[in-house]
Amino acid sequence: MGVFLGGTVAANELDDYETGLHTAALSDTSGDVTSIALNSSYNQLAYTKVGRLVHISGTLVISSFSGSWGSGVLRMTLPFTAADLTDQAGKSTMSVGVYNVNFTAGTSPYMQVTENTTNVDFYVSGDNNTGGKCQPQTSGQLYIGGCYIAT
Repeated sequence: MGVFLGGTVAANELDDYETGLHTAALSDTSGDVTSIALNSSYNQLAYTKVGRLVHISGTLVISSFSGSWGSGVLRMTLPFTAADLTDQAGKSTMSVGVYNVNFTAGTSPYMQVTENTTNVDFYVSGDNNTGGKCQPQTSGQLYIGGCYIAT
């Protein structure tokens, strides 16, 4: 049984609260980069889950990777599966700051949560362009923060 907020009906029950650390894993959506190693001092994200709302934050630092970036984008694992809701209401974006990550000048990086997966993909957006890829280099740093809805 949880805590009831603003009433005693099921819709007002807070029945899930959790905090912890998620050891993130990075990959290339196209498979051209075959492995991405994270610095073991910067490979975990803090999370807080209140009901279905999950907030993540932290810094990831890339130690090395094998292969070379081609058509793919950077992908990161999430601690919980993202919700699959009507009209893609479970799809969300989160912010990311970067250092030593290549992307088109005049654009800004962001993360896009994919519904019904434990993945978030990194993209770039800008005014009057079609976006692009966010492809980190060795020693690339990702400063992550944001929320998404879990299943």
